[in-house]
Parts: sequence; structure tokens; C-alpha cells
Amino acid sequence: MVADAHYLDEADKLRTAAAQAAVKYGPSSQAVVFLKYEELVRLWHAHMCGGPVPGLRDRLARTADDIRAAYARQLTVRHDHPTRVVHRDPLVIEFDREVFQERYAMAAETAIKQTWHVRSPEVPAEFVTGAPHMFVIDDRGRLLIWRRRFSLRELIFGRAKSQVDGVPVAHPMLVPDRLRVRTAGEIVLIGAPQVHAVVANTKSGHFRPPPSTGAVVREVCAEMFGVPTHRVDVFTVGGFSDQDYVSSTYRLVEAT
Repeated sequence: MVADAHYLDEADKLRTAAAQAAVKYGPSSQAVVFLKYEELVRLWHAHMCGGPVPGLRDRLARTADDIRAAYARQLTVRHDHPTRVVHRDPLVIEFDREVFQERYAMAAETAIKQTWHVRSPEVPAEFVTGAPHMFVIDDRGRLLIWRRRFSLRELIFGRAKSQVDGVPVAHPMLVPDRLRVRTAGEIVLIGAPQVHAVVANTKSGHFRPPPSTGAVVREVCAEMFGVPTHRVDVFTVGGFSDQDYVSSTYRLVEAT
């Protein structure tokens, strides 16, 4: 079965748009990154449809490398961030309870009702695959995905414009009881009811997971969805090594 020409055609258009955006806004601009992201999703859809397609695997790898390089250049420095490291091996990050109660607690119940706790490889019938969703892997290793999809525009201009009960959406709303995660970010599942591939990142402005937590995403997704690890593309935001993250002096005091 030959890969769906529709997806390849869309991928070509997105690649052209990314090249034009790079000239206008710079090669590391958010517009370029998200256009490349959408291209990668279309390529994985084409891969799912079958093959062989000459050069498809190489193109998947090159597109992922372009995104990975752009994500690595993004910094995450913020000197008043309300998180702390509560465990080192594995790394566990906790959001401040007082800040959560003030900003997000009133919408957490609604957010939890809209969250899919992944327990099996089968995708729920009402879940929209091929689109970005917010996710966390909590301190117990559970994969939690918010069922609401995001648009490309929302990702470019910020999820804060999206709201639940009048409150801007935020990753801590998915773990209101303990406020602890091993990592968090955005995820796209390709294929249903069986997942064929996963595209994810660790872009969370609230938890700010360090780069090594990309391995957590890859391992958990491969296990939960039964896909080989080479079909799980994970992009990590740069700016901190794990050591810098744990020892940073501007965080809340590390728990004992």
C-alpha cells in the first residue's frame, strides 16, 4: 500500500511555508518550529499508510533533527518560578501548593474530568488523534493526557489564551492532588484505535522539565502504546542540564 499522497502533499506545503517563514522571521522562530512540527505529524501519517516511499524515513529523521535543534536553543530561565525538586532519581518536580490554590485550583475539577488516564494502548473513540494535547507523566509514572485538542495558533501564541472555567490552562491542573510530575509537555498521537507513532515535547512553562526527561516520555509512550521507540519523537527544551536544574539557587528550597 502506497503512502497517502494527501499527507505527503500537505507536508510539502508545510515545508515550503517553513522555508518562507525562516526568511521572514528567522530559522529559529516559533512560526518555523511549529510549521516543521506540523510537517512531521503529516509525515508520520504518511508512514502509517504504508510504503515503500523513497526517502520518507530520511525525511522524517531530517525534519525531527531540525525541530530538535530549534528546541535545544530555547531557554527556560525564570528566577521566581514556583517549583522545586523533591526527588533526584528519578527526577520529580513539584509545583507550589499556595500558588496552585490561588491561580488554578478552582478549575482543576473540570480539567481532571477532561483528562484521559492512559491504561491501555487503545485510544478512546472520542479522543482526537493527529492534534496536540497537553500531558503529564506524574511522579507515579502515570501518563495523563488532557482530552481537549489545541490548534496550531494556540501553540504559537500560547496556551494561556485557552481557559477552563475562566482559568488559563496549565499542567498543574492535571495533577491537583500531589502537584508532582516526572515530566510534562505537549503530545500528538498518530493513528487510532492503535497508535502508530507519537510526537511529543517537554514544553511546560509551569514545570520546566530538564532535557533528560525526554527519555521518560519515550519510554512511557513506547510501553503504554506498544510502539517501538524509534516511532516516538520527543523534543526537549534546552537551557538547563539536570545538575543546573537541581542546584539552581533561585528555586524553592529542595525538599528533604
